[in-house]
Amino acid sequence: MDEQRVEAESSPTAARYLVDRLAEHDSLARVYQAARFEFIDAIRLQFERDLGADWHDPDSLEWRDLRAEVAAVLQVHERTAQSLLELARQLVHVFPSTFARLRQAEFSERHARVLVEHSHGLAAELVSEYEARLLEFVDLPVPRFDRMARKIRADLQPEELIERHKEALVERRTAVEPAGDGMAWYGAYMSAEYVIGAAAAVTGLAKGLMVEGETRTLQQIEADVFRDLLIDAGGVTAPVVEGEPVQSTPAARRGINPQVATTVPVLTALGRSDEPGQLERYGPIDADTARRIAGEAPGWIRILTDPEDGAITSFGRTTYKVPKQLRRYLAARDEVCRFVGCTRSVEHCDVDHTKPWAEDGETVAANLAHLCKGHHMVKGRKRWRVTASPGGTLTWTSPTGRTYTTKPARTFAPPGRTIPGAPPLVMRAWLPDDESTAPF
Repeated sequence: MDEQRVEAESSPTAARYLVDRLAEHDSLARVYQAARFEFIDAIRLQFERDLGADWHDPDSLEWRDLRAEVAAVLQVHERTAQSLLELARQLVHVFPSTFARLRQAEFSERHARVLVEHSHGLAAELVSEYEARLLEFVDLPVPRFDRMARKIRADLQPEELIERHKEALVERRTAVEPAGDGMAWYGAYMSAEYVIGAAAAVTGLAKGLMVEGETRTLQQIEADVFRDLLIDAGGVTAPVVEGEPVQSTPAARRGINPQVATTVPVLTALGRSDEPGQLERYGPIDADTARRIAGEAPGWIRILTDPEDGAITSFGRTTYKVPKQLRRYLAARDEVCRFVGCTRSVEHCDVDHTKPWAEDGETVAANLAHLCKGHHMVKGRKRWRVTASPGGTLTWTSPTGRTYTTKPARTFAPPGRTIPGAPPLVMRAWLPDDESTAPF
């Protein structure tokens, strides 16, 4: 092995050799992870037969013996051992298709964990459909796979999402988490649309402070703005005039409005369906929340979708100007940077010509995709090459010659396609009402 490594390192294809070895060892690691789950579940079954341990009764002494044994051999906390025992049981017995594909190293243990965790509480008759639909997206990076799992789960039981959100609202709170070097995290557990809106407001204020001569990064300014808004409450609370508080916010007083984009099916907006909405940079939200946002939103983009596959077929007559329409089309299609594994939102990306304009590339949807600034620079060096396929799929070739594909977040009907019947209308709302500042 050492001789092979020395020879490889001295050859022109050394990098490709090493990358291939990394891929092989990653596949082996996935196979071993699957075997690990299989052994954990086999131990559980043996403890059940020999000692009477029962996963239905995790507080029994017999089960605690099992949990302690697994924790000791893996050198983990017993809570972690409990989680592993449950995950192993679910993979082996409830999701055999997922487990079989994990054994074939088709995706990571993190993908399998996401699939199982988002199935908790799902009606038994829907589990197989949930698994089958979600397994079609295992080529996505884990964060996007997690979002897809939440979306599919919400689609299958939309009425449950409403009740679960009501229950979760009762648990809203703030939390402090100590960190190293004299630092700490401070966050809030609250309704998602407020979190996304608050983050957008902080970012908007921070961008307004990035003036010439500023030495702080955007992330540092955001942290400082967040600090000031919390601590300097006297400087941001609404003033009082004649005994009555003036309705104002820090964002409004600084000319900054948070942008919160939400996709709401029209039947949901009309109260005729409980199909979930989609909150950008978060995922599915319950129908009641989506309707409330729809009622408050002063700005809309109309999007017609195919009733069979959800493909976007038209943006309506309200987006007549081609450049703006095309940008909105691409934003809805891509959602994130289209480089391999990147999940940066299109809000922070450039629209790039896959085939460069200088090389006769056209400004059409088939030749355009979002790239974050870093990956835009990577592509510009031309060590990574990219080609586009119909439907928006990109094929990337790395400097070592390996190929990777990235797919758009949404599929689209071909131009001019006739959709039988009246397609459902999806309303995409944003806040505030100034179209020039809309995120699409």
